[in-house]
Amino acid sequence: MGNPLHTASRGRNCAKGYGAMSQMYDPDRIPFPLKRAPGSKRGEGKWIRITWETAMQEIGAQINKTLKTGDDASKKQIMYQVGRPNENGFGHRILHTLGTDGYNSHTNICSAGAREGSIQWANDDRNSPDWAGAKLIFLQSSHAADAGHYFQQSAGLIADAKKNGAKMVVIDPRLSNSAGIADLWISPWPGTEAALYLHMANRILNEKGVNGHDLVHHEFMKNWVNWDRLMADDNYLAKMVGYGYIKAAPTEKTYEAFIEMLKEIYAPYTKEFTVKECRLEGQEDKLDELFDMFIDAGSRVATYLWRAGTIGHRGGWMNTRAGFLTLALRGAMAGDKGGVSWHHWHKISIGRKGDKATVAGKAPGKVDVWNELMWPPEYPLSTYEMSFILPHLMEDDAWRKKWNDKGLAIPDKIALYIPRMYNPVWINPDGFRWIDMLKNEKKVEMSMNLSPTWSETNWYCDYVLPTGLAGERHDQQSEPSKPEKWTAFRQPALRVALEKMGWKPKDPTRATLEAHMKAGLGEIWEENEFWMNILYHYADPDGSLGVKKYWASKNDPSRPVTISEYYDAGFSLLPRLKSAATQAYPNSQFPCYEYMRDHGAWTEATDVLRPQEKELVVDKAKGTITAHGHTYNADHVKQDDFGVLWAESHGKKKPIGVEVDGKFHEGFATLSKKLDFYCDWLANDWKWPEYAIPIYPRNPAESDKMVHLVTQVHHKYMKADNEFALNTIYRLSYNIHTRSVNSKHLMEISQNHNPVWIYTGDAEKLGIKKGDAVKIRIVDTQSGIESGYFIAMAVPTEGTRPGVLACSHHAGRWKLKNAVNIPGFKHPLGIMGLGSPLYTISDDGKVATMKPVEGIQPKHKVWQFTEYNKDLDNIWWDGLTGSWQNAVAPAHPDPIAGNHAWHQKVIMEPAGEDDKIGDIYVNYENNMKVFQAWRDDLTRPLDENDTIRRPRHIKRPAVPLTDKAYSVSIKKS
Repeated sequence: MGNPLHTASRGRNCAKGYGAMSQMYDPDRIPFPLKRAPGSKRGEGKWIRITWETAMQEIGAQINKTLKTGDDASKKQIMYQVGRPNENGFGHRILHTLGTDGYNSHTNICSAGAREGSIQWANDDRNSPDWAGAKLIFLQSSHAADAGHYFQQSAGLIADAKKNGAKMVVIDPRLSNSAGIADLWISPWPGTEAALYLHMANRILNEKGVNGHDLVHHEFMKNWVNWDRLMADDNYLAKMVGYGYIKAAPTEKTYEAFIEMLKEIYAPYTKEFTVKECRLEGQEDKLDELFDMFIDAGSRVATYLWRAGTIGHRGGWMNTRAGFLTLALRGAMAGDKGGVSWHHWHKISIGRKGDKATVAGKAPGKVDVWNELMWPPEYPLSTYEMSFILPHLMEDDAWRKKWNDKGLAIPDKIALYIPRMYNPVWINPDGFRWIDMLKNEKKVEMSMNLSPTWSETNWYCDYVLPTGLAGERHDQQSEPSKPEKWTAFRQPALRVALEKMGWKPKDPTRATLEAHMKAGLGEIWEENEFWMNILYHYADPDGSLGVKKYWASKNDPSRPVTISEYYDAGFSLLPRLKSAATQAYPNSQFPCYEYMRDHGAWTEATDVLRPQEKELVVDKAKGTITAHGHTYNADHVKQDDFGVLWAESHGKKKPIGVEVDGKFHEGFATLSKKLDFYCDWLANDWKWPEYAIPIYPRNPAESDKMVHLVTQVHHKYMKADNEFALNTIYRLSYNIHTRSVNSKHLMEISQNHNPVWIYTGDAEKLGIKKGDAVKIRIVDTQSGIESGYFIAMAVPTEGTRPGVLACSHHAGRWKLKNAVNIPGFKHPLGIMGLGSPLYTISDDGKVATMKPVEGIQPKHKVWQFTEYNKDLDNIWWDGLTGSWQNAVAPAHPDPIAGNHAWHQKVIMEPAGEDDKIGDIYVNYENNMKVFQAWRDDLTRPLDENDTIRRPRHIKRPAVPLTDKAYSVSIKKS
């Protein structure tokens, strides 16, 4: 049971949530801090037990030494890389207080393609749907009934909508759980979804409703889409003529002329074209059914255009661009009931805002360096950090030399690499290159993983520090899952329970560690208190580096800030919460913290709809204009030709509102303050003019020319019957990235089972039967280079479409030992014993192989949590059914969004006599060549004409930067 006060989840948990207890009492969880044994090599598997104090001293000294160097390079050499579970800002604050540009994330292997489309439309990270109020639930690769970004919350709201008569459509080549309960499932060829959406746009533009009226929502389009900027840009209209999008530039600059131009642009996206491009032969009637459902819903269409369709492909971000055009034409992008709103309208982020509880009393200043290892000059528009190519950049000496010769200062090492609850070795593509980097002490001087469970990554780290899982730590959570501003507060349940029973810690700054030890969980801490302590005591012990003051308690500067102090300061920024908390806890020193501790969730605002329409407050008597909570001197506000109000503040100009129908409104987050059908900044400043409007190749010649929008697994690349597109982007509903393996509950559901789905007709053609071992060879279509293969079990099914295989990249775990012995500790520490077979590795630095040697075995005796784990002898699965395909996959960075394009062209063959399911072979020297081909042949890097590294209006996540950091001067070759 979840928290019934949580207005998004409404007390409902998914399978992963119910797996929390078995994760907490995993017999193989790491019970105390570990350090690589002196004299041993990384990956050798030799460890010693250390104290938290020793770990903090040694790691803190490395931070202190690096920062004391004081040059720009040192500010790029501490890297903190997060995965799930994420939190709203606390991790950002860590690097910010250090003055470093080192916050790294997993988002470019997760969802960055979708976010690129959202940024281009609304300058927002992602959309926020009103599922419950919708008449049509429109899902592309986003599966509330499967798993994903807070989709468990969405699932209940979607169920409510369906009870009220809403229809559900799923666009996906795979029959997901969501597709199985949808009213309509359409399975286009993966990566071609944009063609389908532009076909819909064509029909909306050209057809009439049953009453004879236009289907276009003209009021919304005219008022809130930036058509006027496009019509005024004669240079770009001329380019559109050159591209063949239109025959001639419009002579009129009116909205009506714009609509007529759209009809011309999208006329080629006929039903016949779409059926052929999306390979929907035999499903023609489904296009008509989809259109009818879409029109019947009016403006009440709620959507996620997410996961596989956007992250799996080169140019996948255009699927979002095109899909949002279809919704905009119907008025569904207005942020109204049942439609699409935006992330920042609904999300609350206070995780990084506990500053008032510290001696500093404010946030740190902006960071003045730019880390090219995360934001390379080839990818200035990358949605998030280019984390998945970190080892490729670290090992490419020629690349670093080229850019350093051009005037950049790219570091050649990382002083401290910190994956937080993250497993980049296993989940990222080209895993052996990650192993090589982590083993190289010249490239990575020190590394630590904040993880209570074993993983492929912490096997190669210097320290493994067991911080808590979901119910064992504090963090603030808020996600755009409904038109509300809500927040939740995860807490270490054992600590809170002990405190409620009267227990008090000896050291309030280490209360979670003490509580877990008291409760018998082990020396399990939490990230928050760990960072508060290490940064206060050891990274900057005398305060000379300016770090300590941001972590010192305002109430008692002799110690770090406490959880109650920090989160009370953060939650106090929410006015309604503060008012309710002070009334409920009138005698409390920390009322907001106590309120959230006891209630766990809070809704600050409901019915947050159409905030772009909020009017600015113009006070003519005072000569001021108030927008977004800020008041400006009216003399410092100028209006441009498109009605946008520009305010001058701190020497810079920024848009604060827009005039619509004679009134000033706050507008959207874009520079135009409207939704950007036309991205003028993309066209005029950032080298991608041909893609500045939603577009998709309409013929073979355009397909060859517009390669950046054509998926690397397009059907034109499949020449033989045994050549397929491999769809890897879907999670099993019981998998938590890489942490399911430590839960017996979740492993019993999944059996660690990860077959290759193949369409029944394709299987018959190739003579493949259920259970057959097959060899899946990966071949890159950009370079023509082959990477290697993995051996897996085939399952013929109607659940995937012809020509497309499916094999989730969230399974196929491995380990090199069943247990490790710690000197002085009498119990062996088991390693992933519930879900990971034992493997052997052969690796010569260029080619690597892996073979399974032993499956999962029953555990008859365990040394910890024995009461909870009485049934561990009932392990009936051996785990020998999946392969680590991520190691074989080369890195495919999209040239614009920066995301890894996960899908692969593969060749399927029968396995050989000596092949076993689980075997892999990878030539990762070839994988480096594949990555370089994608980088060097497809991107449009910064050059001598550029003065900044990235559009300033597109927020760079995490750490705010100075003008110096943004500025760039590239020397001409």
